[in-house]
Formats: sequence, structure tokens, C-alpha cells
Amino acid sequence: MKSYEELKEKITLFIDEESKETFDELIIEVHAFQKNNCEILRKYTDLHCKSPNSWREIIPIPTEAFKNPEKLISFPEKNITQTFLTSGTTGTVQGKHHFFDTSIYEKSVLATWDKLNLPQLPLICLTQSPEVNKVSSLVHMFNTLGGKYLINSSGKININKINSFLTKINEPIILSGTALAFLYLLENSSQPEIKLPSGSWILETGGYKGKKTTITKESFYSKISKIFCIPKDNIINEYSMTELSSQFYSNGLNRTHKSAHWLKTRVVIPGQNDEVADGEKGLLAIYDLANLGSSVAIMTGDVAIKRGEDFELIGRDENLTPRGCSLAAEELISRHN
Repeated sequence: MKSYEELKEKITLFIDEESKETFDELIIEVHAFQKNNCEILRKYTDLHCKSPNSWREIIPIPTEAFKNPEKLISFPEKNITQTFLTSGTTGTVQGKHHFFDTSIYEKSVLATWDKLNLPQLPLICLTQSPEVNKVSSLVHMFNTLGGKYLINSSGKININKINSFLTKINEPIILSGTALAFLYLLENSSQPEIKLPSGSWILETGGYKGKKTTITKESFYSKISKIFCIPKDNIINEYSMTELSSQFYSNGLNRTHKSAHWLKTRVVIPGQNDEVADGEKGLLAIYDLANLGSSVAIMTGDVAIKRGEDFELIGRDENLTPRGCSLAAEELISRHN
């Protein structure tokens, strides 16, 4: 069996499209390595399918497994160099995604951006910097993309300073943040319009439902388009989660999410491994080759519609709690109201 470093090299070649192996061959090999080195993963997946012959037969482990006291890692615990935490409220158990190193994660972020021809513009972020928030995968992603940050080390959100900064920009930018961070800015700005330079984009990371605030995506995009004076098609949704190492993107409304060739998805019947019919709703399962240190197959708690080999994201399962980075933004906001 190949070592972690050998598999890392094979995945890197696959991302660079320099590998002779197929997605099926490589992900089955990585999955076998992960099971061999992680008891919690082996016990769960072997209950359903011990020897998958296709990536579709690999059983995705639920994101809840990242909250287990037993670490979901495929390498020695002493080699953990980075841990990202899922967002959560005081008293709740946070999921932990541990990394041997983040080089594949960072390569995946940059390569996906290039392969999808996403805009090459300065990235301005409605978040704290990675020096302050070291455990946020979202902040790490923004930093990998060269982000600059508008929330200071104290975590205080100064609306006037943010507005002043944005109104002085004279070149196109990408303004990024969670949906709830944007909503807070929109609802508390003293200016009815913050006109961004022509050619600018918004990158929002979802999470339209918090503990106190809920908004539809359609309404949110209308508000964003109006206040920043940009077309709705210049609003990008980034979809990912702490438990993954890669991302999906869509722009505008009612579009499918796209990603790169080292990611595949299935929309499945809840509680089963059978896919729904095209055009039907189900739970989204994600197969991410870049997730070498944990599990390449993840069962999310998100509902999606199967659209061929792609998916249209509907949102969080209503029976589950609000999740992710937008909830973290809401927590930050609530401390400064």
C-alpha cells in the first residue's frame, strides 16, 4: 500500500491533469489507504461496502463523524499541523478537520479558481485575518486566494469604516463574505448605495438561515445587486464546508454548482446509497480526492436537486441546525450589537 506522501504526489499529478490514472482508480486506492489507517472510517464504511469497485460504491461518512472524540485522520496524530473547526454556538460540539499539511488544500483552492475561469481580481473579505482566526477553513481559503480583511483583530465590525473603504475603491474587486455578514452590512449601512467599480463581483459563501435571521437567496441577491450596483450574474456562491478540501461555485440564480475533475457528487435518497432520479431532491454526497487526510467521501446535511452529473443546491436539511461559517459570522455580529 502506498504511503501518505506517495498518494499526495499522485493526487497532485491528478489535479495537474498529468496522471494516467482514472478518478475511479485513484479514489478507490485513497479510500483503501484511509480505511487502513482510520478505525472509525473502516468500521463505518465496512458495514455497507468493504470493497467498492467504483467511486459510486464508496460509502460517504456523515459530517457528524468529525465531531467524534476519536480523530478522523489517516495519518499519525503527532503529525497534525493544522485543525479547522466547524462553526457552532457555546455548548455545542464542534467538528474538527485535522491536516497533515494544507498543501493539497491550497492547491485545490487555486486550481479550481483557475479551471473555472473565476475573476482574477483583488479579494476583499468581510472576515478577520488568518492571524486572528487560525481555525476557520473559510478564512484560510480567502488567504490562499490573497485576501485582504475588513474586520479587525478585536472582531468589531465597524460599518462606517467598511463603507468608507469600499466607496474609495476605484478598481474592480471581489467583495467576499458569508451571506449573514453581507446582510448585516446591508441592514446597518447608513448609505442606500455603495457603488462598487464596474466589473466588480460579490463572492458569498451561503448560509442564508441563522439563529436570528433568515432570508431567501432570491431576496438576498436582489438586495446585494441593488446596494452594490452590480448585476446578479456577478454574484458568485461558493459552496464547501470545513470537512472538505475543495469547493464548488455557481453565479447568479438557479444555476448548478461546478467544480474541477477531482470532485464528484451524488444526490442520494436519505438513509440509502441509491441515487435519486434526475431532477429529484435528495441529500448531497461529495467525493473529494483532495481530502487525503480524512475521508474522500462525505455525506453532507444539504439538500440538492440532481442535474445530470451536477447539482442545484437547495439548502440545509430543515431538521438540522444552522451550519457553517455564516453562523460564525452571526455569532460575531451578535457580540457587537
